[in-house]
Amino acid sequence: MTPTHLLHASLSLLAALSIGIAATAQGLGSLPAIMKPEYFSRDLLLFIEGLNLTEEQQLIAEMIFDDYEREFQEGLDGMENQVTDVANNVGELGDDKDAIVKAVLAPIQGWAGQRDVLGLQLVENIRIILDPQQQSAWTAFNRRLDREKRLPEGRLSGENTNIDHVLRDLDLQPAAGTSLAEAKLQWELALHEALVERAEATRQNFNLLEQINNGTTDEGDVQKRRQELATRIRVRDITDAAIEEIAGLLGAHGDAFRREALKRGYARAYRQTPAERIFKAAMQNETVRADADLLAAVENLFAEYRAELDAINTAILDLTRKWEPELEEAKIQNRLRRLRGETLDRPTDPTRELYQQRRELGTRYVELLRDLLGLELFSELDGASRYMPRPKPGDPNAIKGGPGGIRAAGKPSNAKERGETASGKLTGPDKTFGNERPAAPIGGGKGRDD
Repeated sequence: MTPTHLLHASLSLLAALSIGIAATAQGLGSLPAIMKPEYFSRDLLLFIEGLNLTEEQQLIAEMIFDDYEREFQEGLDGMENQVTDVANNVGELGDDKDAIVKAVLAPIQGWAGQRDVLGLQLVENIRIILDPQQQSAWTAFNRRLDREKRLPEGRLSGENTNIDHVLRDLDLQPAAGTSLAEAKLQWELALHEALVERAEATRQNFNLLEQINNGTTDEGDVQKRRQELATRIRVRDITDAAIEEIAGLLGAHGDAFRREALKRGYARAYRQTPAERIFKAAMQNETVRADADLLAAVENLFAEYRAELDAINTAILDLTRKWEPELEEAKIQNRLRRLRGETLDRPTDPTRELYQQRRELGTRYVELLRDLLGLELFSELDGASRYMPRPKPGDPNAIKGGPGGIRAAGKPSNAKERGETASGKLTGPDKTFGNERPAAPIGGGKGRDD
């Protein structure tokens, strides 16, 4: 039975029951994660580089990874066989729904613990082959390993941002003994402690059998989920604070670091807007670059736009930090409301209005750019078609072209090329530049982003 089939089999058994579903739904959501190894062959490179392993140690480490992979697969197969046996013999349990749920979840719960043990054993087996000098570097390396494995498990925006990666990618790694290195170390220490707390809180919420034994969702279960949410907020806040501190220590590179770090953690708030893309295309245009005065005017207009954009993005950032935990709290409360038969709370995303303001801001500045460049030059820019005015029938000053105006490349497009029928209706999804519907973060609005 494949992992996907196992998941479907488990859910099918539970879906047929009226008892235990609410208490196990969120836990079963973690099932795909425990079906995969905690460590993969590619992770061996982390140990080799992080601990400077010798060739002999590398060979031993490879064997340790091979043993881990084999033991993981054996354990996974054993769990799958147990679940299959339960599915095949569920009739022997009669109508005892609680017994059926426990029988299905017992091997899954047991495997989750076994998987954790296998991961700990792999790390310990590599640690014991280290020489004294490598042992002295173990503590710092173990923190790094923890970040690499646990940070991606974040759910809130900003919760999984890895400052290590940002500094590395921008070639801004701090020199030893500097204030920047000390700030980074303090982030590592605080984050490590918070990640341990988050892992413990998450693990207690995966104790499916305990939830079943306690009946269903109750105040105790709600409290545990609130504790987990608190640890997630703490992880996010520790990194966000470190981003601001490190940016202040990077001097001229601070703005680039801060923007890149926030873009990775809050992608929707800091993604490049269509207006930014058009301005950058304009500043790279050969005709614009050949005219120093025109280039300077475009750059000045872009600077004004960026100043207003940054203010809106900061407001989006602040509101997102506040809104997402509120949404998670509403989800926790809805677990109790659902069981009590009460009306569910469906909070409205307050960031939608700010995103709308950002779209309007971009449109206003692009239109200013269009007036500055003139229609003919503006029409040459990638993405310009979205902002081209529709020509009026019989207008002698309209740019020549077929129906539909000007494409991004400045050439006329027709209805067939745009996927339209003779009536002008689109025959497929609208993929006009800038009109995509990006994946929203947790709590993100479903409205179109700019």
